[in-house]
Amino acid sequence: MLDDNQQHHYAARRMLSFAAAATSWHRRLWRLGTMLELSELLEAVGARALGALAEPSVKYLGDVLAKRIHRDPGLGSPPERGQLIKHVNKTMQVDGHDWIALNLLQRESRPKYLSRWANYLRNEEADCEPAARAIVSHILDEGYSQEATHKWLTYHIKYSQTKLTLSDLCEEAQNLINRPRVRFDVLIPLMACPPLPEERPACWLDSSKTAEWLAYWFPSSPNIRQSGGLVLEIDAKDKYSALKEANGEVERLSARFQVGARQRLQFHPTLYMIGEADPLDYIGGPRRVEVHALERTKEVFRLRLDSQIDAALELLQPLDRGTPAAAIAGSWAALETLLIGPGDTSNRVVAATRMARIVACSYVTSELLALAQAHASTRDDAIAKELRSISDDQDRAILIERAIRSGTVTDFKSSGAQIALARIRTLIANPNASLPRIVSQLEDAFRRLYRQRNLIVHAGQIGSVALDGTLRTVSPLVGAGVDRVVQASALHGIPPLMFAAAIEVRLAQSSFSEKCLSELFDYRV
Repeated sequence: MLDDNQQHHYAARRMLSFAAAATSWHRRLWRLGTMLELSELLEAVGARALGALAEPSVKYLGDVLAKRIHRDPGLGSPPERGQLIKHVNKTMQVDGHDWIALNLLQRESRPKYLSRWANYLRNEEADCEPAARAIVSHILDEGYSQEATHKWLTYHIKYSQTKLTLSDLCEEAQNLINRPRVRFDVLIPLMACPPLPEERPACWLDSSKTAEWLAYWFPSSPNIRQSGGLVLEIDAKDKYSALKEANGEVERLSARFQVGARQRLQFHPTLYMIGEADPLDYIGGPRRVEVHALERTKEVFRLRLDSQIDAALELLQPLDRGTPAAAIAGSWAALETLLIGPGDTSNRVVAATRMARIVACSYVTSELLALAQAHASTRDDAIAKELRSISDDQDRAILIERAIRSGTVTDFKSSGAQIALARIRTLIANPNASLPRIVSQLEDAFRRLYRQRNLIVHAGQIGSVALDGTLRTVSPLVGAGVDRVVQASALHGIPPLMFAAAIEVRLAQSSFSEKCLSELFDYRV
């Protein structure tokens, strides 16, 4: 377990929150780790050569990455970081000098990234938030699932008998990452299948061979009805990552047979993994794309909504559970449907900037509402009673913000809420510095979505190094932004472009000190 350092406990709480699949969108990771962004840049250089990405898109990624490298101690000393930045800032070509040099430097840095963070945390008082983000992002980017990462962190933070500092935890995480991938042998039964040819790959088993395989490896499991089976050897960091890869294979093969064969191919919803006692569900869960504005306003029952809203929601549907390619292409198309208007057709990436502003304002409201709920559910003072009596979310957000500003609310019982309070206080104290940073981080995320969309649409590239990370980080953000756009349209009749323009105007105000930040999203003012 961690030592008694309060900052280390705050960092640990944030790490557990970042790794938990159920964490609300405003407290999740929004970006990839720096090491994966380096890989993304190297890939983007190749995509530019193919015409899939434009030069400004690649340059934007390089500029953002250079700033991250400058402040990331995981990439070495200032001179070492300067060496990376020198190559990142060049106009690279695939297999050119700077591209090769950056590749070599990245490979050199990867096995010791978190060890360098450990050294930094031992010698300096680091802000817990960037440290927590760097550690969890890097573990996930290296192929570990959220489930396995959360379990690993929970053990070391709460249950291990060895007392650890935050730097010790970094070293343990680096050891975890340096472990080789594990081979997982699985069988996915077939519920329906075209006749198998006599000469076929060994991974396809007929029904009798499938029954033999199951009888040998799972003798105590009940017999199932099956028409054959698919045997896979999956190299992955953990069991949950292996299940995700199995699901990807099933989706890819199902799509192929749906358009390439007259008879259907249908897989069983559970698979058998050697070493596990029981069959395992492998169908992927939702990506947390939550657009609940229609349900809250009862507009969900209307046969026809505004044409833009109807189109955007239909395009957005694959993002929650669809294949990666459909999810990426559909979600960006939804953003363009809502936020691209006259005069924007030559600069469609502006939809990323506009959505970033909307989600930044939603972040403020969502954090305040979470604090309002935490206070109302655990206290019995005048503020808590008033919060419980208010049904309107905007009024609740304004009330808790005023209470924080006045010093009426100064602490919370849960450490998660206490950490959130510290973030909100920083935001309130200097919104003119904090809000642009939040918008910038969100814009980076939405621009990544745009780049992934272009790789898929213009190059047919569905195996990008950043594809999984993009879906993990951006999907809840897209849902949060579209939710606000839909609410503005359904409740107040504000068209999406007008809503985006109003948000831009409010964020451009020279000073926020005279009124509550929660009023950024108050449609009544």
